[in-house]
Amino acid sequence: MDGTGPAGPGGQPGDEVIIPPRLAVTIDWPADVGRLSRVDAPDRVLRIWALLNSAHDELGHASLAPAAVTRLQRQFGALTAELERSVSPALAGELRHLVGGEKADGGTADELRMMYATLLGWTGGLVIDMLGQLDAASAKVGGARPGPQLAVGR
Repeated sequence: MDGTGPAGPGGQPGDEVIIPPRLAVTIDWPADVGRLSRVDAPDRVLRIWALLNSAHDELGHASLAPAAVTRLQRQFGALTAELERSVSPALAGELRHLVGGEKADGGTADELRMMYATLLGWTGGLVIDMLGQLDAASAKVGGARPGPQLAVGR
C-alpha cells in the first residue's frame, strides 16, 4: 500500500466518500419551535406524490379487481409510512391524525378511493407549500434569475 489510505467506496485507495448536502424545506415557523413544519426529504415527497397520482388514476376505473384493491391497500400503507418518515414530527402527527383512524386493509374500493384522495390532497398541498418555499429561498439567494419563474398562488 502506498500510504494514501484505505480503499473508499470506489475501491481505489484515497477515494473520498462524498455525502451530498441534505435539503430540508421549512414550511411553517410557529412560535413553538418544537412544532416546526419541515419536509426532511423533498425528493421523496415528490416521488410519493407522483405514485399517489398514478394510484388515484387507477382507482378512477369503474371496477377494480380484488387483487388490485389488495395491492393498492398495501401501497397506501407503505406510502403513508414513507411520508411520515419524510417530514417533521409536527407534520407526521398531522398526517397520522388525517389517515391514522382509517385502516387500509379490509376496506371497499370506494373507501380506498376516499383514502387515496385524502392523502393525495394533503400531499399536494405539502408539495405546493414546499415549492413555494424553495422559490422564495431561490429568489433570496440568487436574486432575479433569467428564465421561467415558479408562480405559486394560495
